[in-house]
Amino acid sequence: MTQRALTSGFWLVLLTLLIALPRITLDLHLPALPAMADYLHSSDSQLQLTLTLYTVGSAISLLVAGPLTDRFGRRPVLLTGLFLYVVATVACALAESLPVLIIARLFQALGGCCTTVIGRVIVRDYFDRHEQARLLGLISMAMAVSPMAAPVLGSLMLPLINWRGLFVVLGIVGAGLYLVVYRRLPETRPPQVAAAPPSNLLHIYRQLLRDRYFLRYSLAIGCVYSTYFPFIAESSALLQRGFHLSPTAYALVFAATISGYMLGANIFRRLVLRFEPDRLIAGAIALNVLGNLTLAAATAVLPSQWLAIVLPMVVIMVSVGMVIPACQLAVLQPYGAIAGTASGLFFFIQMFLTALSSWATGMLSDGTFTPLIIMTASASALLATSWLTLHTTKSESGLARESGVPVDASGG
Repeated sequence: MTQRALTSGFWLVLLTLLIALPRITLDLHLPALPAMADYLHSSDSQLQLTLTLYTVGSAISLLVAGPLTDRFGRRPVLLTGLFLYVVATVACALAESLPVLIIARLFQALGGCCTTVIGRVIVRDYFDRHEQARLLGLISMAMAVSPMAAPVLGSLMLPLINWRGLFVVLGIVGAGLYLVVYRRLPETRPPQVAAAPPSNLLHIYRQLLRDRYFLRYSLAIGCVYSTYFPFIAESSALLQRGFHLSPTAYALVFAATISGYMLGANIFRRLVLRFEPDRLIAGAIALNVLGNLTLAAATAVLPSQWLAIVLPMVVIMVSVGMVIPACQLAVLQPYGAIAGTASGLFFFIQMFLTALSSWATGMLSDGTFTPLIIMTASASALLATSWLTLHTTKSESGLARESGVPVDASGG
């Protein structure tokens, strides 16, 4: 395979699908959650466990994918993950009980979420810095659209193929990706890459978890994502059952809410050349707190209006769109020699905090917007507190001094 093949539209589509697969899997069936709960004779809060276990599996997959690809190669780990994803997705489609669906969703994430890490690593392996920035920029634009498009697509397909059919579609996509990777994608791991032994890997993890600089950005991205994930967990049942929106109307409202993320990411892209990431993060955190205060006030004054939830969430999503890329840009700069390991732990913390948020939201869920307000406000308060208390500088990072190699920030 030549570099021309990888830079063609075909390979751009392949890498985009690989990186976006976990998010598409999460969002496609959101409009179907109430129907799934009815069919499985479960409550909406019980069905939220499928989201919680999915985020747990995602966190684990993100943590181990990097070291595994360094040790065994990109291709075998990617093929194994896609195979597990397809098998688990078929199990989701055939599930006749909630426990089976929950377990299948866990393994679906364990297999499928490795594609996010490996897809980016393949781009890093094969292309120079300029081409990396171009490809990853195009992929990021496509990924920003996926959480808006997937629920709408799912709502349109739902009346035709029901919720099981949505998992069948995901299984077909996963199987297609497996065949393309098996037949067309060679191993891209550079010969000089050597995996750290498990003992040294654990030592690096311990060092990172004691590093204030690393923790500051890791907690920031995890907390800011947790100000948004309760909306993912609660919005389907809340807007469809509580406010009687149709699946299609819900999907459109969900997409409109997610558009705030695209706006925030675009604001970051325009301002990052003029301001340091820390200043942008601080401003976004203030916006996040403002959005939460507005959410609490609007729902108290207009409890019967779904716009009282959605409009403040758009503001919150703007802050999320600013904080996430800013943290991704800043956190790995000092850790050149251990960038892969630091990246895995960084995203693991994000998804672990998200899983905790999802679990707590499910525990509090009562069919009202109160759990959404409580969990979003709690995450926002933790976001502001951790950002202020963990203030440090890049030069104060012990591991930064150990690594000493600048990181290419283009791959975010």
